[in-house]
Amino acid sequence: MTDARDTMKGHEMKGPESKPVSSPPQSDSVETKSSRRFFLASSALFGAALFSPPRVVAAAAAAPASAAVGEKLAESALPQRVTLSCCADMARAISATWRAAGPLPSAQGQIVPLTPGPKFEAAIQSFPAEPFTFTADSGETVHQYSLTFANLTADSQYSFRVGDGQSWSEWNNFQTASDKPKPFSFLYFGDVQTDIRSQCSRAVRTAFRHAPDARFVVCAGDLVNRGHDDSLWGEFSDAFGFIAATVPCLPTPGNHDTKRPEEAPEPEAPYTAAPAYHAHFHLPANGPKNAQILNGEAYYVDCQGVRVISINSNVFDDDAPTDTAHKQAWDAQLEWLEEALANNQNKWTVVTHHHPIYSTSKGRDNVGLRNLLRPLYDKYKVDLVLQGHDHSYGRTHKLAGDKIVDPAAPGTIYVVSVLGPKMYPFKPKFESLMAATASDKQLFQVIDVDGDTLSYESRSMDGQLVDAFQLKKDGSGASVYLPNAKA
Repeated sequence: MTDARDTMKGHEMKGPESKPVSSPPQSDSVETKSSRRFFLASSALFGAALFSPPRVVAAAAAAPASAAVGEKLAESALPQRVTLSCCADMARAISATWRAAGPLPSAQGQIVPLTPGPKFEAAIQSFPAEPFTFTADSGETVHQYSLTFANLTADSQYSFRVGDGQSWSEWNNFQTASDKPKPFSFLYFGDVQTDIRSQCSRAVRTAFRHAPDARFVVCAGDLVNRGHDDSLWGEFSDAFGFIAATVPCLPTPGNHDTKRPEEAPEPEAPYTAAPAYHAHFHLPANGPKNAQILNGEAYYVDCQGVRVISINSNVFDDDAPTDTAHKQAWDAQLEWLEEALANNQNKWTVVTHHHPIYSTSKGRDNVGLRNLLRPLYDKYKVDLVLQGHDHSYGRTHKLAGDKIVDPAAPGTIYVVSVLGPKMYPFKPKFESLMAATASDKQLFQVIDVDGDTLSYESRSMDGQLVDAFQLKKDGSGASVYLPNAKA
């Protein structure tokens, strides 16, 4: 499997392609959905284990992911920050990252079909991991590891662990997607960014209490406040806890995720995510062929009749390309996006990027972005666009050509939301296009897809319903918008 980070220059030590070391026969035994729902909901209530792979810094001193800023991490082979990431085909593969001391010569993952009993050793498969390094603000080298568990059985439950053959993580369970358009749910979070451990943690865990069987979670950018700051990624891991090792993440980079240290030289592509962002995720490399620097930032995932496309909207944050390399990335991402939209056999199309097409906060309006992307969304009948950046909530009616259209006419619904506690005043230029708005609320969204029906809910931390609607497809593939409909 090709990883998005294979093309990043100067930050990574490449390893072998993720292929099984051994392939004992697989079992299809699974635990019931109800028992998994009970486990996840109960665990979310009482807290969580560490999230994505906590980075062990080369020559660092042992500490948990919650170590204070500036405190060194211990040099230990014990995996930390174990995190699942979405693959292009969610039915057949899933990726994992983690942190440990390094370099580890035998970093690996093991996977086995989930069984009701503990005697499953004979069915274990081992996959080699690839190392990924970056330099922390302290100057120390951080060692991260990643792999893809491939050739999995669709719609099946598995247990996995990661380590080096001697020091292992706990066994974690996950479920592959179906290869058919079966009903499923996923979560959508707006900006996390600030007070991640103290306040975003409650939002994440409340969300998973409401959707414990979520197939994945979309994070619409600004996952942290400073993309280069490893201590903030530790907080991100703490906030998600065990959830990160059981439900894969589908992130898109925000402007804060691109930040490098102030004293660092200007990067060749300042609109790309910082190395620490890429270290925590192992995302598809099916992005623009002529701008491979956007791998893991511009990509798509197919899951049970839904295509979710991530775009790096930082590329389009300027009025025009600033140099030749920027123009190449600009043009390549636009061309790739149109191909991903045109060559899409899924019933539903969802796009996520950080900067909004229709801003919700005072004084904001991404005119250039709207002029670039909105015509494509209209042309290819994108159903839903999930965004962040404005630290308030706004959801439009069905729109086409910057105007409200009939519920049965072709059009797109655009959403801006916020998960973290950083809030901006709600005073949008496009208030007349909004069907629902909210401010000063930490929100999460649950999206259910069931054949011809997509149901959307936005809720606050106390579980109160803030917004809801449905889209229903007819035989031609056109959607009908049902405002205020509940799942």
